[in-house]
Amino acid sequence: MNSERLIFNHYTEADFDDYFQLVSNADVMKMVTGRPDLEHDARERLEKMLKINQETPKIGNFKVTLKFGGGFVGYSKLVMTKKNEAEIGYLTMPEHWGKGYGSEIAQTLVNLAKQVDEIKNLIAIIDPENMASQRILEKQGFLWDYDGEYIGLPAAYYKMKL
Repeated sequence: MNSERLIFNHYTEADFDDYFQLVSNADVMKMVTGRPDLEHDARERLEKMLKINQETPKIGNFKVTLKFGGGFVGYSKLVMTKKNEAEIGYLTMPEHWGKGYGSEIAQTLVNLAKQVDEIKNLIAIIDPENMASQRILEKQGFLWDYDGEYIGLPAAYYKMKL
């Protein structure tokens, strides 16, 4: 799957180093878990992602790279959360912040979701202080649904009907 400037490929075991570089970055994880991942945690999470990718080959967890130059940009996901509902998510390396990649990733995931008949609703869960992600989601048509918690941290839940 491609967008204007990005390539999306399902994560594989061979992508661990790039994935760990992303999730072990304190700046990236500040608004996700509040702390960088340890190697063991990252390996465990990647294994779960690979299983999801096998079970749902049309959607899943994607490594995002630059179309031109091939540099590693980050992670994105479109995963089922319950019947007729999927969650989008994305993380990008700090050197790619402010370049519009978050919006491009979100738009690509929304477009993919629209091609999957089973998906009727999309959700996204963000840190309520992450104004950049809030703007990205609202630009794609997501609406704030409610504030709550996710993994014990404050979270803003957004929803979109397809």
